[in-house]
Amino acid sequence: MNANANSVSTSAAIAGGMPAEQTVEFQSSDGWRIVGTLHIPTAKTKTPGVVLVHGSRHESDAFGQVASPSLADTLSQHGLATLRIDIRGRGASREPRRFYSMSPEQRDGVLLDVEAAIEFLAETTGIKSNRIGVVGEQDTAGASLIAASTRKNVAACVLISGRLNRFAMDAFAETRKPIFCLVSKEDRRGLKDMVDVYLSSKNKHSRIKVFEGLALGTTMFSTWRHEYPSEIPIEDSIAEWLAENLGSKSREKKKIRKAAN
Repeated sequence: MNANANSVSTSAAIAGGMPAEQTVEFQSSDGWRIVGTLHIPTAKTKTPGVVLVHGSRHESDAFGQVASPSLADTLSQHGLATLRIDIRGRGASREPRRFYSMSPEQRDGVLLDVEAAIEFLAETTGIKSNRIGVVGEQDTAGASLIAASTRKNVAACVLISGRLNRFAMDAFAETRKPIFCLVSKEDRRGLKDMVDVYLSSKNKHSRIKVFEGLALGTTMFSTWRHEYPSEIPIEDSIAEWLAENLGSKSREKKKIRKAAN
């Protein structure tokens, strides 16, 4: 994979003391140039990492700049590195063809983008290569779930308002990996798919959260904060779950401090 050369140079830059968050790029197996933002929290040991995959109507800032604090920020606070990518045809990865002009077969290539992102993150210095998580949103949830199910270095998956096909469901059915599904109940398609995949899970750590009146995808984050400002943000629920299932040292320290108090 052409991502290897870029992964080495990125790793060296991080080790050399460059800023923890930086723009990176790599190629999927069919040669599509994928651009993402990599953030590695300061730590004395290797940290788990999470690939953030936005839906096709959004771009990578769905997990980054548009919310405060964003999911990427919250994951970092829980000791997790993040790689939020622009899928092919969107954002900084939009060339040579925009997503809206792709055929259904061409859009299936998003799976290759997710797979390449997983391998890129796993090969980066400072990352626990076998403790990777994947977060998928809406219509990229299928690609995210297939990649999470078939890659041995992925240990957990989160789906937000996911739309799944039979291939994704079947791939997940072959694993014992934990999954966390989040959906708002008026999203009937997403609700059915999220309930179905949750019920198919063989892992006791799998969870599902069903909301009401929060719309779809990452929009639920800001709507929840606005409607329920005194409640725990959705981003924190996701980060807590991923930190626990990926084995974040930050999560372990918090549990020790909580027990001591």
